[in-house]
This record gives sequence, structure tokens and C-alpha cells, in this order.
Amino acid sequence: MKFKVSEDVDAPQEMVWARFTDFSGFEEDARGRGAILNRVGNWTQTVQGVEWRGEVTVRGKSRPITAKVTQLVPQELCVVDSRIGGMNCHQEIIFVPLSTTVTRVALMLDLSADTLTARLLLQTMKLARGRVLQKLQGVLARQGNAVEAAYRRQNRS
Repeated sequence: MKFKVSEDVDAPQEMVWARFTDFSGFEEDARGRGAILNRVGNWTQTVQGVEWRGEVTVRGKSRPITAKVTQLVPQELCVVDSRIGGMNCHQEIIFVPLSTTVTRVALMLDLSADTLTARLLLQTMKLARGRVLQKLQGVLARQGNAVEAAYRRQNRS
């Protein structure tokens, strides 16, 4: 099952890339939602091959989670492959400069299931596809708004 959303961010591509690939904010957000997430190897810079492992509660049950940055093209593309329980997630974030100060961020999320439980969860997501797309769009918009605010502060200084 695929989900695609995009957002135009009023900031240069370099800055948008740097903010969207700084995973510490995403890690904090996941921990705030009850996930246990650890960096494999305590890495400090986002490079191809960095990984996370941990646990997350889905439908009241703790499930293992693994994630790895499998492809990284600076300022253009970031691909993260993860597995939550019996579900595989392939996430691509593409950064396209529309002008020197506007960048389009396109997010594509492809989900597939290996277990019955994961298939049931995917079926539920299919039924709520509109809400799932709204949530993804909201996450992208919030992150984009944060980048835009930082860019405006930087230009005022």
C-alpha cells in the first residue's frame, strides 16, 4: 500500500535537506509517543547505513522495530527502510528545488505485510486512507513550517 504527499517549503534546498535529515527530532517525537528507540553504533551524523532498533506499542502490544537509511543522495534523496513487527516500510523523501528559496519535499511511504496481524493493520489503514494521508501531510507541513521559521529567523539576523 502506497501513500504519497508533498509540501512546498519556503527555504533553500540545502537548509530543508539539513533539517529533514536531522533525525534527532523524529527520535524525540517517537519517544514521546512511547517508543523505545536506540541508535545502532551511537552515530552522530546522518549517513547511508545508519540504523535504529527498539520497540513500539501497536494496538496494545509491544513490537520490535528496526530502521536503516539505505540510500542517501545529499540534498536530493533519503530512503529509510524499516520493519515494525511483521510490517515492512519503505520511505522515500525527495527534495526538489523549485527556486533558490522554495523546495518541494515529496514523501512516499510503501507498506507491506508479512504476518496476519500486519495484514489486518494494513486493511484498517486502507479503510482510513484519507485520515492516514491527512496525518502524513500534517507531519510534513509541521516540519516544513519549522524549517521556514528557522530560515526567516536566519535572514533577520
